[in-house]
Amino acid sequence: MKKTARIALACLVAVAVAVLAGCGTSQTASEADTQPKTRVVKHLMGEVTIPAEPKRIADVSGAAEELLILGHKPVATANTYKTKIMSHIADKLTDVKPVGWMWDDSINLEAVVETKPDLIIMNNRQQKLYEQMSKIAPTVVLETDMDKWRDKFKEIGRLFGQEEDVNKWLAGYDEKTKTMREQLKQTYGDQSFMFLAVTPKLFRVYGNYGYADILFSDLGLKPAAGTPADKTMEMVELEGLSKFQPDHLFLVNFGGKADEVYAELKKSPVWNSNKAVQQGHLYEVTNETFNIKAFGPIGKEMLLGEIGAMLLKKQ
Repeated sequence: MKKTARIALACLVAVAVAVLAGCGTSQTASEADTQPKTRVVKHLMGEVTIPAEPKRIADVSGAAEELLILGHKPVATANTYKTKIMSHIADKLTDVKPVGWMWDDSINLEAVVETKPDLIIMNNRQQKLYEQMSKIAPTVVLETDMDKWRDKFKEIGRLFGQEEDVNKWLAGYDEKTKTMREQLKQTYGDQSFMFLAVTPKLFRVYGNYGYADILFSDLGLKPAAGTPADKTMEMVELEGLSKFQPDHLFLVNFGGKADEVYAELKKSPVWNSNKAVQQGHLYEVTNETFNIKAFGPIGKEMLLGEIGAMLLKKQ
């Protein structure tokens, strides 16, 4: 009798556990059913209904780095250089289709269609493609200019409801810049710096843009007298370069016909009388590095280390 009672009790317990488990599963499923499948977001072109949790993002805006940091690997990207995915993030974008270049609107629409996106992200330089893109999938056009990388990152964060993740990453970046800024200040004091680009025609003296923005805004290096620190750049003819006498000169050569301009520059009295050149304080930056690393968070973080190593090793 006792054995029979124990068996019966065990069966009752098993049934009760099964029922409770079933109720739990039913409740979870019910909660899942109540989760919104879509949401409405505001963007440059108005409002659009997008998936609450997009799985196949075609990013033609150049926000691949931001998306990767936030855990969203896109299925298509315009983070390219000479038709290939940017080398510094290529290993993170395996099996992702390159569909054009983020700085213009020459996007391969057929390639975008092939990726079967459930969300497309564009930048504000590509507005004329919006109507075509929006026929492929729900499309968001970012309001922030391409070179305003912090604001752009925050806009991406708002789009996915991940503002805190963005703020946390930026805080970490700022902590790294603070540490390096202090090291560079101790090493260079009030010595001045300049960022010069050699183009097929005029020269560009950069201020708060791309690579130069890292030097002056993030690392706090002193801009050489005459540097347009509060704007993108100043276009300068050869003779105009004479007024810039930095202690240290960063330079990017855009290549092509600019190679000839650079060759002539190095023969000129303007070049040979430059203070940084005379002291051997010239740091040449490749065109690829300038174009692919200086405008996104992953690339900028890499450049912090590269610039730090370059300048601190020099001493």
